[in-house]
Amino acid sequence: MATNIQKKTSVSSQSLLYKVRPDYFDQAKHINDQYKNMGYDYRGKILKKMTSPELWANPVQIPFYAKMENIINFLIEQAKHVKKTFSIAHYKNSNNIN
Repeated sequence: MATNIQKKTSVSSQSLLYKVRPDYFDQAKHINDQYKNMGYDYRGKILKKMTSPELWANPVQIPFYAKMENIINFLIEQAKHVKKTFSIAHYKNSNNIN
């Protein structure tokens, strides 16, 4: 059992999480950026566009396809992260990349 002193001085796990906030310099430098033509919004549409409608006719399998869709979206986002990491033309924290 923890004593009252230990309870008062313990550090909560919530306070250990880092607060992620963009730098003020980045905000000031990119405040007027207006990116257009960022490409096709593929999120949630990859399997629908690539597979037959016959597969989507079965409502029992739709949750399975949704999980597969999430995995594919995750892989694409990670590939974008790798692309940004090795790019000399983009900032590391930029979200504006296809």
